[in-house]
Amino acid sequence: MFKNNDFTKLLKPYHKKWVAISPNGEKVVGSGKTPKEALKQAKTEGFDEPILTLASNNYAYTIT
Repeated sequence: MFKNNDFTKLLKPYHKKWVAISPNGEKVVGSGKTPKEALKQAKTEGFDEPILTLASNNYAYTIT
């Protein structure tokens, strides 16, 4: 379970991009135009199983 599952501030800079979030939900570990790009960056950072999501324009994110 995440300490804080409100991702509004975390994802705001990534509008319309795919993002890979660390498994603990604390930071973005990859981003890109496609999920594949975000996952590749995350793996480069050492995260093999990040959470993938598309950052939309309403920033209303809650992942449980």
